[in-house]
Amino acid sequence: MKSLGYIFQIVAVASICLLSSCGGNTAETDKLRLENEELSAQARKDSLYIQSVTNEMNELYVNLDSMRAREERIRQVSARMRSGAVGGAEGGLSIDQSFAEMEKLNAENQRKISSLQAQLKKATKENALVKKMVEELQKTIGDKDKYIGDLQVQISNLQQEVEGWKTKYATTETEKTQVTEELTQTKDVMSTVFYAIGTKKELSNRGIIDKRGLFGNIKELNENLNDDNFTKIDMRTVTEIPIGQYKAKKVEIIPERPASSFVLEENGGNLTLKVTNPQSFWKNKYVAIIVN
Repeated sequence: MKSLGYIFQIVAVASICLLSSCGGNTAETDKLRLENEELSAQARKDSLYIQSVTNEMNELYVNLDSMRAREERIRQVSARMRSGAVGGAEGGLSIDQSFAEMEKLNAENQRKISSLQAQLKKATKENALVKKMVEELQKTIGDKDKYIGDLQVQISNLQQEVEGWKTKYATTETEKTQVTEELTQTKDVMSTVFYAIGTKKELSNRGIIDKRGLFGNIKELNENLNDDNFTKIDMRTVTEIPIGQYKAKKVEIIPERPASSFVLEENGGNLTLKVTNPQSFWKNKYVAIIVN
């Protein structure tokens, strides 16, 4: 835009020089000089105006580029969500942030458009060059305004799609949590085992063992057991059962366990049953330890 003022200044100087060289009268020369000064001032004013409008348009273009970049980010995150490469919570947070930034940029663009339209209404109509540029800027603003409107529609549609994916992933995460909890509960139940310690009479009276045979020499667990009569433990974490001040040879285990799955260890007068192979030892979840 500097060229416009520069041209007017050249014309003004040339005119003054021409008049001076031609020996024109002073009144005519002063009139022409005044007209040239007014023309130069108008040219500078027009140049500053056009520069101001151009700066605002450049800012508008930068904002639109930023909006396109965020739109592309949203599409990439959405695609990653579809493929399962990113979780619903993480993807949703990134998308929500991008939408918030786009809405802020769009609001700023609308303010700039309103400002530019107000400036264009005040543009000079005498300068053909300025008038032409104003018309081009007006058309550009209209095109960009329409682009923003179209982009808003696209973003709205994409946002609805993303919300659907977020809901889907939220549901999936809930289902995964439920399955994990159920699996944990199942493992807890499977790992829960029971033991009871006492004399034959005590265990029999509590309904834990059933003495059979002519002299009650055959001992088995009762068919109808009550968990409340046992001590409950977790076989994954508990591998030792303290029996008390007894001798190993005076202890019977009902039902019998593989000899390789446990040891009876005496230490300082106290006897402890140590499970060395939990899977083998606890094939039967209930054990009665008979002491004599």
